[in-house]
Amino acid sequence: MIERERTVIQENSNKRLSYSNSRLSWLERFGYGLGDMSYNIIFQFVNAYLLFYYTDIGGISPGIIATLFIVVRVLDAIFDPIMGVILDKTNTRWGKARPYLLWVSIPFGLFTVLCFTTPDFGANGNIAYAYITYILLGMTFSMQTIPVNSLTGRITNNIQERTLLTTTRMILVYIGILLSISCATPLATALGGENQAVGFQLTAIIYAAVSIVLNLMSFFTVRERVKPKKSKKYGIKKTLSVLFKNKPLLILASSFLAFAIGFNIKLSTMVYYFTYNVDRKDLVFMGTLLFFGAALISNLFIPYFSNRWGRKNVMIVTAALSLFTYAGLQFTSYSSLTFIFILLFASGFFTTPLNTLAWGMVADCVDYAEWKTGVRADGVVISSMSFTNKLGVALAGSFAALYLGKNGYVANTEQTLHSLDAIKNMNALVPGVFILLSIIIICFYPLNEKKYKKMMEELNQKPSHK
Repeated sequence: MIERERTVIQENSNKRLSYSNSRLSWLERFGYGLGDMSYNIIFQFVNAYLLFYYTDIGGISPGIIATLFIVVRVLDAIFDPIMGVILDKTNTRWGKARPYLLWVSIPFGLFTVLCFTTPDFGANGNIAYAYITYILLGMTFSMQTIPVNSLTGRITNNIQERTLLTTTRMILVYIGILLSISCATPLATALGGENQAVGFQLTAIIYAAVSIVLNLMSFFTVRERVKPKKSKKYGIKKTLSVLFKNKPLLILASSFLAFAIGFNIKLSTMVYYFTYNVDRKDLVFMGTLLFFGAALISNLFIPYFSNRWGRKNVMIVTAALSLFTYAGLQFTSYSSLTFIFILLFASGFFTTPLNTLAWGMVADCVDYAEWKTGVRADGVVISSMSFTNKLGVALAGSFAALYLGKNGYVANTEQTLHSLDAIKNMNALVPGVFILLSIIIICFYPLNEKKYKKMMEELNQKPSHK
């Protein structure tokens, strides 16, 4: 098997688009999706429950957590581009990005478990422990997600195949998110009983084990085909410069940042909403099931409508429709459970395409960078989106923690009217505002399918750099 892979890599070393019209097998599409599914099982579990775990189980104040989230993202701002450069300089018999599915799987799982472990180091010691474990988890996030996302452009450069590949991947991602988030509370209760610390730790162990297995399955099923023409080597400064000359990427990343902030504010506070506002913690499972189940269904329609109307138009229309669901939830009584569930389902359905299509379009931005500057830097471009995603998570978590603290939130007690309103706002009004901002920004995205095709034709005519 290894000799066969080495032959394929050698045969394609001087080709750029020899696979542009080939169709991928469903096994490979499925395998690629498993790599991102493995990441999101952990990532979204952390997004949805780590804030709750720190406040209600770890006993750490919201203000300290807000600072922690910001510090970790500042460090990510330093590490993500470095990881992107490392990826661009990686060369193995398995390719450039694919081997990280093998190398990072175990550390990724280990640091997840450590984040959901409560030591007895005293107040200051526990805060230091939280910093260390979350920083290390953030680094392994980068080492996992940047290679996985760069694989989209390395597996195929056919725009329809990229859409189908990304959609298949996102279907699996949302299955993973759906199971991860909806099952977390029931699993923690079943495994730990009244001891939530033990319950969440055992849940994290299960999720880590599943993530490792999925990473290995992805490693053995995907192949890197698209190989850029041989070109001269560029320094880090030149490589990083492609970010600032890449207008499509800057617009896409800005839009995605607004989306990520709004989406993750809602995600990280949904457990609070059902626990305190609705006063039915047992309904967290149903709420997340409907929200991410709708996201899963939505992905089934994305390839058809994207081919018919164009990806940018689909993003704008569906995101605009999602605004009605956030507005509806803002004015819905906590006792109107049926209407709450209908709005959650609709919200998940119409919010999803913006996320799914953004991750597919970033591969186009890699090609644009090469067309514009002559430098193909997959890792650096992908790392910018990875950082944008994690920055959105951090800002969402920090905002949620500070907003809760400012409005008098106290864990495990009956909440005041101010804190209940704050929780409701973070599930409806605030996400809606950020989604609206995301829509406005993506309207300026310059690459449509026609322009992309013309750009690739010009790129193929350019001579390689010796």
